[in-house]
Amino acid sequence: MKHFFVVAREDKKEILEFVQKLTDYIEKRGGTCSYGINPDDALEAELDLPEDTQGILVAGGDGTVIRAAQNIFGKNIPMIGINRGHLGYLCDLDDASVYDAIDAMMAGDYSIEERMMLSGHMVDAQGNAGKEIQALNDIVLCSSAGLQVMHVVVYVNGQYLYAYNCDGVIFATPTGSTAYNLSANGPIVNPMTNLILLTPINPHTLNARSIVLDPYDELVIEIESRREDGTEEAEISFDGNHKRLLHPGEKLVVHRAKETTKMIHLRDVSFLDRIRTKLQADDD
Repeated sequence: MKHFFVVAREDKKEILEFVQKLTDYIEKRGGTCSYGINPDDALEAELDLPEDTQGILVAGGDGTVIRAAQNIFGKNIPMIGINRGHLGYLCDLDDASVYDAIDAMMAGDYSIEERMMLSGHMVDAQGNAGKEIQALNDIVLCSSAGLQVMHVVVYVNGQYLYAYNCDGVIFATPTGSTAYNLSANGPIVNPMTNLILLTPINPHTLNARSIVLDPYDELVIEIESRREDGTEEAEISFDGNHKRLLHPGEKLVVHRAKETTKMIHLRDVSFLDRIRTKLQADDD
């Protein structure tokens, strides 16, 4: 691996200086390095990568990695996160370790992890399907009016599953199990597995729990009005971006994405090691 591309969240002086150091280091070893900013949420644009790009270095936190995964979807190029913020689950490197990591990657001393992604689209009241949008972490449905209970009906492969009275529902990948799903008391799952997690947000019942579903299940979600005027609407977000509105009579369809996110793995650090480190940091 000799040709790299650095992705950052924003174009700040300290980032540019950091990228220049990376570029100089890579070029002295016979490689190339380009640089770009993650497109704005509203643009829904892809990153413009050189054709010879072999690896992507994401400078930022978990959020920058997640957005990069959306913006390079389908390009089949592996990436690795360089943590420049709070301790996260998706960034293996930091400012000090990145140079040894570059040496390892250029020597071919690495492995590739494939992370399952979700894909979702809206279906309007006339049955017209909207654009597919991908998510590495989760697809979340919640009330667009803030703190308001919704009646959410879920079908799996055409079969009725459950009707939740809740503040929302999270559909998470194994990678996303340590994100919003964890905050909603959902289970922590090894990110190398393939499954779909369904976790209700603040369900107004004692028997509503997270459900682990097959990765090839297709989920259809509807909201039913709890008021006579039928004006309720839900907001759908894909990894916190690309927000859409869902109204009674419309559907959200969620399923496994056709492509995966490929992560470069260097260190001999297990999933359990990373979880333990993160949990200890949260306790401090």
